[in-house]
Amino acid sequence: MKTTRRSAGDASAQSLQQRLQAHELARHAARLRSIDRMRARLALLDAFMPAINEAGIHLCLDHLTDYCGDSLWISAGLLSDAATARLANVLLANGMKVESRADFPSGGCSLHLKKGRLKVSLTIDSRYTSLLEVPACA
Repeated sequence: MKTTRRSAGDASAQSLQQRLQAHELARHAARLRSIDRMRARLALLDAFMPAINEAGIHLCLDHLTDYCGDSLWISAGLLSDAATARLANVLLANGMKVESRADFPSGGCSLHLKKGRLKVSLTIDSRYTSLLEVPACA
């Protein structure tokens, strides 16, 4: 087996700071592309923001992501687990419908909500499915 030495021009020649900065720039560019892909869905979600804010739910924007190219995934990382159930209630009270759900053996569930062209996906922890104001997952 032939081994080769790395040339001075490859990544190992860069300082850790330079490599970290390059990584962060690439991550940032990928996130901006993702936000661009979500543009229409984010505009549709804007209509729900007054009700979400009124319910005292704060969305951590780092955890609002593109899901399968047609849905917004709002992960539990951005909310307390109870707030995720409250968010589902707010969205449902404002016209979204349960498109599908998957119940987990642990008692939690994944909800896929839809209104018009807007699809939102949430995961509800088993400790908080009782807070849902719909029969889904309760």
